[in-house]
Amino acid sequence: MDSLQNIKDEIEKKTNPGDRLIKGIWSIDCLYNPAGNGRIFNYKILLTQTSGLGCAYSTHTDYPVGMLESYIGRDILDIKITDVPMLVSMYDSCYAGACEVKPAYTAEAGGVSEKKMRWRSEIIIAEAKRILGNLKGKRVVNVGVVGDIIRVFQESGADVCGTDFDAAIVGKRMFDAVDVYDGKDTLGLVKEANLCVVTGMTVATRTIDAIIEHCNQCGSKIIMFAETGANLGGYYSAHGVDVYLGETFPFYIFNGRSEISVYKK
Repeated sequence: MDSLQNIKDEIEKKTNPGDRLIKGIWSIDCLYNPAGNGRIFNYKILLTQTSGLGCAYSTHTDYPVGMLESYIGRDILDIKITDVPMLVSMYDSCYAGACEVKPAYTAEAGGVSEKKMRWRSEIIIAEAKRILGNLKGKRVVNVGVVGDIIRVFQESGADVCGTDFDAAIVGKRMFDAVDVYDGKDTLGLVKEANLCVVTGMTVATRTIDAIIEHCNQCGSKIIMFAETGANLGGYYSAHGVDVYLGETFPFYIFNGRSEISVYKK
């Protein structure tokens, strides 16, 4: 499966050129240290506004203003883009209008980011219990480590570990009990898991397709939590993901209102 190519094809088939014109584009430095997590999230937030608003996190740092300005007023499908996070941001902006699948429900929360961080984790844990039942002893892999997600699964009695490509946390133990493995070990751990809780950034790193394939082969369930590609839940929930939480901008990391749309297989 090449999910990004499939998403592009669907956008091309189901939208008009006018829907795909870029009206605005932003590259924002993101530095955030969520409570209970020992690292600073350090990314670019890429936002594209066409008929909708799309987003992707990027670990790349160089998005020159002149390059971004050259995209304004152009059809996203006419621009030659090699930067995958930028592609995801653009596709995400159009896909909601192309997809006929609607979320099972939408949740909203307000307040400070620490409060909303727990709110998102509680949605994830509720969906995990719905599809797995009692989580005690269940093997859970958090792909793209978020400390609060690790913690709520640990509190639920799950046998949880994490994988990540961030050298600052690989090889560490979170909360003195939870091992964090290198991202290259993800597929091996997936085969032994009952549940994989996966970041939307795997769309931008193009690792999600292999994760879905391995999970489906071995019977592991998948919950995705996606700020990157928040509007892509209709696609992924129809292609192997059990639950997809699409968190549209502004995210829980910002104080104020946030919204999560939950798609189910």
